[in-house]
Amino acid sequence: MNVSQFVKEAGCTVFSEGEDRAIESGYCGDFLSNIISRATDACAWLTVMNNVNVAAVATLIDCACVLLCEGVAPDEAFAARAASLGIWVLGTKENVFEACKTVARICNV
Repeated sequence: MNVSQFVKEAGCTVFSEGEDRAIESGYCGDFLSNIISRATDACAWLTVMNNVNVAAVATLIDCACVLLCEGVAPDEAFAARAASLGIWVLGTKENVFEACKTVARICNV
């Protein structure tokens, strides 16, 4: 399922948009070195981190989107950097566990 379709079905907030890629897996985490070494490309990365470092890591791992959980919004620097890099940054009020179940159910991953 493409990110834009996921947004519609999950009712996510869109903070920035990027290439409408398929979500092929998911990865939950906030420890950046783990994300870099373990997340797969084309994943939906679920996190509560909201600073500019997330944009750098999202680009490095080539994720399909970043899903900010628990009502977290990107800080100003992160939002600007994500927009300039064309990174999908989404938001949900669900906690990380519930958001992960939503990604798995909707994207069938």
